Amino acid sequence: MPSKRSRGFAHERDLLKKLWNHGLAVMRAPASGSKAKRVLYPDVVAIYKGKVIVAEVKTTRKTRTVYIESRQIEKLLDFANRAGAEAYIALKVVGTGEWFFIPVSKLERMESGRYKLGKDAINEGVRLEALISLIKGVKKLSEFSRHETSP
Repeated sequence: MPSKRSRGFAHERDLLKKLWNHGLAVMRAPASGSKAKRVLYPDVVAIYKGKVIVAEVKTTRKTRTVYIESRQIEKLLDFANRAGAEAYIALKVVGTGEWFFIPVSKLERMESGRYKLGKDAINEGVRLEALISLIKGVKKLSEFSRHETSP
């Protein structure tokens, strides 16, 4: 059985492949998840005609609250600021295979310093196809319903 870490890499590669197939330039940061604690890389960087998004990738078996270490969010926001990028949590619900993209601004900071991504924020996130439309300028965020269904 593959390790949790290798399964995580596989999910990151799945996301990269999907973004690439939609015409975005993408890369998985080589130091993401490594022991290079001082290096501030997001898990995924995606670019389309000058528009940059960065994402911290998370997975869950079903839609439920996800907790994220503060260092991961800090590195994501620092990189996004330097790159002029939009920062997201890319959450794959493994049971369905769906990807949700939640802006980091939707996270709730807890007293412990960790961040909480609640079920409501996940449900209000945009699915992969919607994110692609947003990046390519096909639709505006306000045109997507909160309970959008995937094709």
